[in-house]
Amino acid sequence: MASLGQLPNAPLIYVLAQIVFTRVPKMGSYWEDFHQAIFDRYPQALTERIRQIQLQDEDEASTSDSIRWNMLDREKREGIILAPESLIFHATSYTTSDDFFDRLEFVLTKLAGILPRNIEVNRLGLRYVDLLLPSEDLPVDEQVSGKLGSISLDDVGCAFQKLEEVTRYTTPEKGDLVIRHRQSLGSDILPGDLFPTNMKNAPLLEKEKPENATVGLIDFDHYVHLESEFKPGVIIDKFKTMHTISSKAFKITTTPKARQLWSKTK
Repeated sequence: MASLGQLPNAPLIYVLAQIVFTRVPKMGSYWEDFHQAIFDRYPQALTERIRQIQLQDEDEASTSDSIRWNMLDREKREGIILAPESLIFHATSYTTSDDFFDRLEFVLTKLAGILPRNIEVNRLGLRYVDLLLPSEDLPVDEQVSGKLGSISLDDVGCAFQKLEEVTRYTTPEKGDLVIRHRQSLGSDILPGDLFPTNMKNAPLLEKEKPENATVGLIDFDHYVHLESEFKPGVIIDKFKTMHTISSKAFKITTTPKARQLWSKTK
């Protein structure tokens, strides 16, 4: 596939769903059973140790290590990151939300069958990252709506270099939707907290970029806090509601001309 999603020329490059739950102190003794349960779909595994440094005052610093387990499909386009208090399901290959959530539900069902009882879900997060590339007829500024977009100061001799906007909304689900919009002439457009991943990049990221042209990015980060039992069906229903909100936000924050561009076959 040359792009992700249902649009033939879609800007989507990355999708992530996160479930934060009650910390499991001995997750290290469960993860191999979990990996065995999903091995046919996600055979590759990698253990990561992350060292965190905490500054307590000017003179002292403490360190702590955390561990998490990465599992990937054979193509390295879809993966799982399991930690003692969370699971991330992410992909650089995406057709429809229904397909994505079906795969996620399979993973959650396998995990629910292995974890101890009385696990409570505390937070759900759903994130979509779109890369905006200029075309001959449509620069990045004309792909975003409203206040989104750079303001030219060419008349006073100031050349554009980089734009960053962060807007936070409260959603009907009593959650938060944070939209981050970036434009840059440089190569630092990708969110540092997400990239690089252990997966292969989306095809759009491998596409040759026009020289001296502004590239854009819209990052939809939607999350809700809740107190719920770890029930895969309930979690998926909540994610689908969150997806509907994020999808409508995407349509509002992008222009009809941009969506027409993305609907064209190459």
